[in-house]
Amino acid sequence: MENCVIFFPVDNGDMTLIKTKSNVTFMIDCNIRNVENDENIYDCNEYLQKNLPKDNEQPYLDAFLLTHSDNDHCRGISEYFNLCDPKKVDTSKIRIDELYVPARLMMDDEHYNDDADAIKKETKRRLDLIGTDEETISGNRIKIIGYSKKLEEYSSVIIPAGDSISKLNGKDDYGANIFILRPVKKSNDDDDSEVNDCTASFKISFTVDESTYDVIVAGDLVCDAWKEVINLNPNMTFDLLLAPHHCSWHAISNEDTHTGKADSLIEKFLEKSKNIAYIVSSSKEIKKNDDNPPSYRAKNVYLKHLKNSDRFKCTSEYPNTETPKPLTFSITGQGLSIKPIESNEKKSYTFVQKSYGSK
Repeated sequence: MENCVIFFPVDNGDMTLIKTKSNVTFMIDCNIRNVENDENIYDCNEYLQKNLPKDNEQPYLDAFLLTHSDNDHCRGISEYFNLCDPKKVDTSKIRIDELYVPARLMMDDEHYNDDADAIKKETKRRLDLIGTDEETISGNRIKIIGYSKKLEEYSSVIIPAGDSISKLNGKDDYGANIFILRPVKKSNDDDDSEVNDCTASFKISFTVDESTYDVIVAGDLVCDAWKEVINLNPNMTFDLLLAPHHCSWHAISNEDTHTGKADSLIEKFLEKSKNIAYIVSSSKEIKKNDDNPPSYRAKNVYLKHLKNSDRFKCTSEYPNTETPKPLTFSITGQGLSIKPIESNEKKSYTFVQKSYGSK
């Protein structure tokens, strides 16, 4: 089995599915919109139902990782996923064997949105099982991303920035290495930090034939947080980058959206990966207008630091704006490449047995 990273066309929002060569499947963020009243919306749930692994007809993820609580990163999770005791699952919904949430979700008392609140409630259910025999059952596993003194009682399930996820759903060899880039403790503990300041960010590394390929999924990082990641990881490069905050100008600059310049540290970081990198904007179509996100000016900054323009992809424009489809990257011994559309999704075949000589 090959490694695949799949980005879904979810307008301004994030939803990334990752399948590893070890037959482990995990997803970062969710933005499943209702397709009933809009035939132009891609049916992400249908894709997942057809393509996720199944356990006795139950579709499941080994893990779901939430970067932060904004609705465009968790929309649809309560409708299409089981957020409950695994003994009570609805088999038409997707089971999450191990749930990863950012520390800030568990620290704030404020109402986020219905889906984020549902994740928080499910997280509390799982946290209450720590120390019991049920803690390690698939559907009960829980991890918190990012350390805070306010969460010390849950230290056994906290993975701080600067550490890697050593096991995924109880599996030592899950086919990748997930390194936590953010959130750092000082952001979590600062009462003035915004949700985006505390977004979880990941570097996912795949080793194939002694070569390593790095994928960065940064959530909704703002410029200063992005610079902090770069300073803390001075040797970091990437083969594939999900542009932070849906190709927002404010992810790469603290200056004015219309007249400012991109931050020089971020530009130097982007330039280091110029000859190998792809960059993806999980956003609506990028137009030459005042929208932000996505920012047309930010797109041009990314293009400047790519080998050629075809290495920048927007999920709402792939393969075209009329009928966008999931954008799938394959990581093999030959490197990183985009899989053709026709091979991205499983096809259903009907076979009727005929006897010899029948018409």
